[in-house]
Amino acid sequence: MKKVVSFAVSALMVTALAAPVLADEGAMTDSVKNVKVGSRNTATGWVEVLDHTHAEASKGKNAPEHVTGVIAGGAIGVRRTIHRVGAGAIDLLTFWIPKKQPLINPEKARLE
Repeated sequence: MKKVVSFAVSALMVTALAAPVLADEGAMTDSVKNVKVGSRNTATGWVEVLDHTHAEASKGKNAPEHVTGVIAGGAIGVRRTIHRVGAGAIDLLTFWIPKKQPLINPEKARLE
């Protein structure tokens, strides 16, 4: 009998503590969005290296300018990759905190 009463009391406490958490659906969808954006940014951050390398290399008019563009674009891409993966990790680790705007814009890397 003592086990049944303790189980009932603990189940009631868990239900009472969980009710305020589940009451606000807006916060729940924000949390889901933060997890989606964070996991997408963490997984696709490496695309920034390819994207910026191509963008900088295509600005050149001759071979030396293309090589300089590849080097500069690679460096810019690595910096942007670190930023995107870091922002994604922060979004994943703090998904329950509502945010007014994303940590990085645009919210996803260009996958074209």
